[in-house]
Amino acid sequence: MVIATDLPSWLERPAKRRLRVYAFDPRSSVTLETAICNDTVIELPWETPWEDALGPGPCNDYIEVVDYDPACGLFYAPVDLDHPHLLAQDGLPQAEGQPQFHQQMVFAVAMKTVRVFERALGRGVIWARTGGVNSPGNYVKRLRIYPHALREANAYYSPDKTALLFGYFKPDEVPGQDSAWVFTCLSHDIVAHETAHAILHGLQPRTIDASNPDMLAFHEGFADIVALLQHFTMTEVVEQQIVASSGSLRANGLLTGIAAQFGHATGRAGALRYALQLIADEARGAGPVRKLEDTTEPHDRGQFLVAAIFDAFATIYERRTADLFRLADYRPGTSDTLPIELARRLAREAGKTADQVLRICVRGLDYLPPVDNSFGEYLRAIVTADADLVPDDPLRYRVAFADAFRKRGIPVPGCISYAPSSLMWAEPDLSDLTHLATENQVTGLMQGALARLKFGVTFDGKDDGDAYASSQSGKVAGRNLREKAIGIIEHNQVALWQWLNEPSIDPDTGAPTDEKRSSEIDREWESLLGIRMVTDDHPTIALSEKTGKPAYSVNTARIARRQGPDGQELHQLIAHITQRRRGYFDKALQDKAEAASAGNGTRTEPPAQDFWFRGGATVIVDLRDGRVRRIIRKRIDDGDRLVRQRAFHTGEPLGMAFARRTGPREPFALVHRA
Repeated sequence: MVIATDLPSWLERPAKRRLRVYAFDPRSSVTLETAICNDTVIELPWETPWEDALGPGPCNDYIEVVDYDPACGLFYAPVDLDHPHLLAQDGLPQAEGQPQFHQQMVFAVAMKTVRVFERALGRGVIWARTGGVNSPGNYVKRLRIYPHALREANAYYSPDKTALLFGYFKPDEVPGQDSAWVFTCLSHDIVAHETAHAILHGLQPRTIDASNPDMLAFHEGFADIVALLQHFTMTEVVEQQIVASSGSLRANGLLTGIAAQFGHATGRAGALRYALQLIADEARGAGPVRKLEDTTEPHDRGQFLVAAIFDAFATIYERRTADLFRLADYRPGTSDTLPIELARRLAREAGKTADQVLRICVRGLDYLPPVDNSFGEYLRAIVTADADLVPDDPLRYRVAFADAFRKRGIPVPGCISYAPSSLMWAEPDLSDLTHLATENQVTGLMQGALARLKFGVTFDGKDDGDAYASSQSGKVAGRNLREKAIGIIEHNQVALWQWLNEPSIDPDTGAPTDEKRSSEIDREWESLLGIRMVTDDHPTIALSEKTGKPAYSVNTARIARRQGPDGQELHQLIAHITQRRRGYFDKALQDKAEAASAGNGTRTEPPAQDFWFRGGATVIVDLRDGRVRRIIRKRIDDGDRLVRQRAFHTGEPLGMAFARRTGPREPFALVHRA
């Protein structure tokens, strides 16, 4: 008798991998009111044939969990999520004292966060390079996660290691507080928060540079928003909490708090932070209300961003559910029992609203300037990105965002109004350009560059060493889509930089034009991009070793394919072009360095800088017609911004305090410990 051992060909792999996690943290499982909703399951897409298989660790195409505990000097055995016993029961059960469950928890929550970003961005998540932004070929394939890296009350993202480091600690014996060990890797909020830091750094590498009070605060506030809005994806949890709050989302509780166990263990009366705390302080009107201009600590300042976005989310939810309350003849926040049918509908609406708001927030990241961002510019980015994808706004989502930022007193430079039409980044103005402007104006601006770029995987058979070279390639098993995507990004960066540096070509003869024509075109590009390419009026701008001209970089050139809620599609090229200029704490030294030109075509090398002042532009091209839709600039010659950045760097407690104590590559180690 012959027994078949292979699975039948018609048996397909599962669509989802289910993994058990804490919805909040272990403390919620031992509290009677919250234990019923703290055990939940995360569903992740099963690994595809064009990415690496899941291995012990867990380790997949995006993440590698390395469970080394330096305090104990040992490695914990890695969990194998493909073990039949674990596949049969949704992974390991929740277990606070089992390192393998810790590994499962950080992997599941981090991958859930990655998938949320990918849906919004319309492309894969790629981690930041090692060695800095301008280090081609050094992309990191996997983010490393260390569940037991520190024996202290801390957890942080390390840009230098491209890793998440989670701590564990035993709190002081204080009456009314837990005395058991606290593992930060078991907090759903903390894992999502740190993963958001890593993803944001990969998208916008210069956001870790503390060049103004909003920079690190933006990182902290945005990461909190990601963690908070992910609460509402757990429908059963939301349903239970909505019943407890009588249908309102404006009440402090599990849904609106960040890291409850960590907050209690470090001496707070509740969660580490509450989304509604600032809003509640404003509503009470008792005592002085904190103002943005008086708040400098990154977490505290970031709470203004959290309050604005969560307020917009709650407002949108209330508008979407007003008819449900009217139909049920029920007033939110009353003492009457909320009907279970209404609670279920409200939970679904809250989840859908949270998903849409989070995607709006994530899409806005691509519309930020590449350097020196502020909260107000993020509002402009949110509004513009949403309007480009979803021109119609019947429920006034964009008005809700603008109003929430206005209420927090968040200034928006360059705008005279908080009306969405005023907040949108303007399209490029070519009216003063005589050489770059064509008959089609913006449409033809980058046609030459687009002809050199790659926009996706092709099976052209041109590269025998490429597994994607041919549809008949025998290397099908070796195909990896993320690795190919990284190669495409690097190709596009180089191609765009080379195109910007080449002399102008006569369209009739194909030969380089005369030097005067080329210089004029370069000067027009300088005006558009806010940098210097040939003009040497600022001797403090770093020079290229290859060309001797002012150096500038194409930090990224990525393709996004977005889809809106009603099927809208938008294909874009997003490129960051940046430049650096030497900055000095002493204004007199800055003025002297700027005047250090020999006047004979050469210049004196300026003294070593105290800080780098950066400028540049985010260029967004609509790939449906090749039109340049947005050029979002921070000019390298902006004297007022240089004065503000100098004042910031010489002040306390931010600025140079971080650089002195943590180094430029580890900005979060001290911030999170504090």
